[in-house]
Amino acid sequence: MKRLKNLLFHNTLKRKVFTFMLVILLCFLTGFVYTFYATFKVNKQINEMFTTSIMLNEMNEEMDQFETNLEAYLASKNSDSFVQYLNYYNLLADRASAIIDTDSIYSSSLQMQNIGKLLNAYLDASENAIEYKRGRNTEGYLASYTNLLKISSYIDLKVSNLERMDFKVNLQNYMILTEKFDEIQLGLVVIVALLIVLSILFVFTFSTNVTGPIEALSKQAEDIAKGKYHFEREKGNHFKEAELLRDTFYDMASHIQEYISELRDKVETENKLRVSETEKLKMQNSLNQAELMALQSQINPHFLFNTLNAGVQLAIIEDAERTGNFLEVLSTLFRYNIQSLQNKVKLSDEFSNAKKYYALMQVRFGEQFSFIFDLDEQVTDIEMPPLILQPLLENALIHGFKNKTEAGVIEVKAYATTNGVKIEITDNGEGIPFHDLEKLNRGDFRKMSERGGHTTGLGLGNVYDRLNHFFEAEGIMIFESKINEFTRVIISLPRKDDTTC
Repeated sequence: MKRLKNLLFHNTLKRKVFTFMLVILLCFLTGFVYTFYATFKVNKQINEMFTTSIMLNEMNEEMDQFETNLEAYLASKNSDSFVQYLNYYNLLADRASAIIDTDSIYSSSLQMQNIGKLLNAYLDASENAIEYKRGRNTEGYLASYTNLLKISSYIDLKVSNLERMDFKVNLQNYMILTEKFDEIQLGLVVIVALLIVLSILFVFTFSTNVTGPIEALSKQAEDIAKGKYHFEREKGNHFKEAELLRDTFYDMASHIQEYISELRDKVETENKLRVSETEKLKMQNSLNQAELMALQSQINPHFLFNTLNAGVQLAIIEDAERTGNFLEVLSTLFRYNIQSLQNKVKLSDEFSNAKKYYALMQVRFGEQFSFIFDLDEQVTDIEMPPLILQPLLENALIHGFKNKTEAGVIEVKAYATTNGVKIEITDNGEGIPFHDLEKLNRGDFRKMSERGGHTTGLGLGNVYDRLNHFFEAEGIMIFESKINEFTRVIISLPRKDDTTC
């Protein structure tokens, strides 16, 4: 519906062609209907003009054959002649009934009915003649046959009079029909002339609208080819396609001019960019190395002091074996923590380190905290940066249970998904206020990074940056929380078997 509306009401080339074809089609259809109706009416009148004459002519021919066979039968009593006589008798009887019922608009109904009655009397006279002939009544036979011929002459006289009357009426009708044929011919001439005029107007208008803007654009295209990009824009009310072509051409010329200017500027600056490109790459490499070294150097000695102090106290009050185990776990943990942050580790290594961290926290806090670990065997070998889980566990211990007295539970689980691996760290601590939660999910860790107490010195922002850098993706880590119920950190790792940190 929208396309039809655009076709009918917008000044487009399609609309002009469609309108012209519609007008031509309507003119042809009007001429056809007019000619068909006029010729049909004339043909009907012609048929009616000669209906009576045809009927009477056929009747005369049948009467001639009837009399011939009747005479042959009366003369020789031939059976074949009698059969033919009966056939024509029946035809004339039917003819008499049809003539009596005829109501012609060109002849007198009364005269037609008289002819029909005379024809019936004619047939009755023939039957009487045959009966008298069979009864050997010569006098009656001659009288009946004479009466038959007399009636036949009356019929001929009536038919002649009626045909003369029809001739006069048909002559008048012929004059009328001639005038109608003249009107039909005049109407056809008018329609053809109208179609010719419309075609000439359309061709002239169409060619002017099509060639006018194209010629103007051709001249301007020649100017562009000569390097002249400044010219006065052609204005005019053309069909929509021509206006679109004109506007597109002007936009193209403008873009070409801008593009040439940009090329000139680009040529001037390209050499400068090539000279400084190598220096920028070197500088960027140095910055990346410095950033990684800075991340690696963020080790908090406060944790080392507290932990060793706990080990000393434990050595005093307990046997050396437990202290040795404690210090061994501590040594393994620190050895893992001081590795290069550029290394790649497996998820199973991160879980193993998190469990060692939990063993140390059990010694320090006893039954105040409990950790639950759930690692799907399908994802143990996925590679990732080191020191991801421990900073998150430390953050949960430091900030999640600061003001809570009941026992804390921290659950760490990893499982496979359709697109990779998900890691969830959930605690039942204090929760995170809504405005802080929004900042964390936006990647704003400035407030969190100011809080101390991390063993590694690596805060949430550090973990977030290294994950994004390693997997070359954004939004890997999101936070969920509800005050006084839970806090959950969800890490979505894509599968990247050939990743290099």
